[in-house]
Amino acid sequence: MTRSRLLLSATALGGVLLLSACGSDDGTATASTPSSSAATSAAPAPSAVGGSDPAAGGGIQAAADVEFEDQSGAGDSAVVERVSSPDGGFVVVTIDDDDDDAREDAGAVLGATPVPGGTTTDVVVPLAPRLDRETDLEATLHADTDGNGAFDAAVDQRVAEPQDGDDDEDDEVSDDAEYTVR
Repeated sequence: MTRSRLLLSATALGGVLLLSACGSDDGTATASTPSSSAATSAAPAPSAVGGSDPAAGGGIQAAADVEFEDQSGAGDSAVVERVSSPDGGFVVVTIDDDDDDAREDAGAVLGATPVPGGTTTDVVVPLAPRLDRETDLEATLHADTDGNGAFDAAVDQRVAEPQDGDDDEDDEVSDDAEYTVR
């Protein structure tokens, strides 16, 4: 057996052993111990730098999620750190309507960017109008409900948050962030 086939076999075996160590659906743990450290460390860690990365939990089986961090900039765009979308759609940035300032433009759509199915990092969303002061923003995942590839706030529905039994969470896949204009 060649070295590359042996390494490939060890990698496949490590994946099987790793999966079997995850437990079962009935809540009981299954014990499985790898016989060598090569089996558990042969596969490289997935990259999370820019673009879509199916290996990082993306693809059709990805749970919907949005990570939006506080940031500063010129006010003409916002960066959403990570978007996981099972079927693709849009990440939409609005003025956060949960803001204590009760702004008259709360909920206004500032920008939308299409995202593919899977996990995408560093999603740039152009903002219009440009922000001119510190603003609380919200990034929300919307489905391409009509399938036309263009965001339409009246048609494209917000993606519902995955059911995890926690009633304290929002009803949709979203995250908020404070944006400081430099």
